[in-house]
Parts: sequence; structure tokens; C-alpha cells
Amino acid sequence: MNANTNRIMLTLFYVGIFVIYYLITLLITLLPNAATLRSNGLLVPVVCLFEFAAIWPIYRFYCSRRDDIPPGTLRLTTTLLFIAGLALLLLLQSQVLQPEAWLEQQSHQSRAAVLILVFTAVALGPVFEEILFRGFMLQGFLLWAPKSPLASVTLTSILFAAMHTQYVHLQTLAMLTLFSMLLCYARLKSNGLKLPIFLHMVNNLLALLPALYATLLNG
Repeated sequence: MNANTNRIMLTLFYVGIFVIYYLITLLITLLPNAATLRSNGLLVPVVCLFEFAAIWPIYRFYCSRRDDIPPGTLRLTTTLLFIAGLALLLLLQSQVLQPEAWLEQQSHQSRAAVLILVFTAVALGPVFEEILFRGFMLQGFLLWAPKSPLASVTLTSILFAAMHTQYVHLQTLAMLTLFSMLLCYARLKSNGLKLPIFLHMVNNLLALLPALYATLLNG
């Protein structure tokens, strides 16, 4: 198999994983009881569970045959550098973001629903989203533009932001794009997915702390 054929096959594989991810999301939102799950605050956790269950085994299979999207390692200096970058981004967000209805709704869910959301959004969501976006999608763009990492990072990040349909404000989508760019460079700098996964977990936990606090306070 020549290099060009191999590149095409890998690209088709990456696109196929994205299609699986999208179809899982679409099919669950079309379930007859999707409205009930949404009103109970359980739609996102259910989607996360199914997407993690689908994408994690595929990544393990991929890693058993290729080494171009490794888990990598967390190195102290690099980790602290990107934590500082995340802190600056969060500071910027605090100045420009408008309240998102979806996040505010979580504060009014039951304690069980909020705890389930926090678990899935912090422990599962970052894992499969980093595998998909900073792993397969970024790698797919880099295959075709190896000398243009900025273009690959930008395209990956726009796609990442566009898939977060629970948010409606343009400022939020812009911040998601910048957040994804930070994660992309964390993957490239650390040569692995552990650092972007860690940063993503920290970000999601901080985003959900108000809902968790309100639930525990009213519990």
C-alpha cells in the first residue's frame, strides 16, 4: 500500500469515526423519550455514555496497530504551562461570555441528575471528545496539511465548537474554538492525549461547579 493510498484509508477511517459519533448523538436525541431525558437533565449523560462506549474501544484498537495518536505522558512543566493558558482563557471567558440557558437549567435539576452529569461530563466526555477531535480529527487534517498545523488546528477547533449545539451565543462558540485550539496545541506539544484530556476535565469541572454548588446547597 503506497503512502497516498494509506493516507486516503486513514482519512476514511477518521471520517467514519466522526459519523459514528454524530449518529449516536442524532439517534439518541430522536428517541421517543428524548424530551423526558432532556427535561430530567439526563440527555447529555446518556449521550456521553453511549459515545464513550463506542469511541474508547475503537481508540484502543487503533493504538494496538498504530502509534501516531499515543496517550502520551503528563510532564510537570508542560502541564503547568497549559494550565496557565487555560486560566487566562477562563479569565477572558468571564469577561465576554453571556449566560447560557443550558448551563443555568442544570442548577434546577435533581441532585442525582446533576451528579450524573458532573460524572459523565468530567470523567467520560473529555476522554472520548479528545480521542475524536484532538486525536482522529486533528490527525486527519494533519495528514493532508503536515506543514500547516495552524490550519489543521483551526479546522479541528471550528468543528469541535460547531458540535456543541447546546450553546447558542456566538461568544460561547468563539471561546470553544479558542479552547479547542489550546487543547490541540497541548496534544502536539505533549505528543499525546493525556494532557488535553486533563485540561478538558478541569475545564468541564469548573464550568459545572455552579450547578453542583446550587444542587448541594438546596439538597
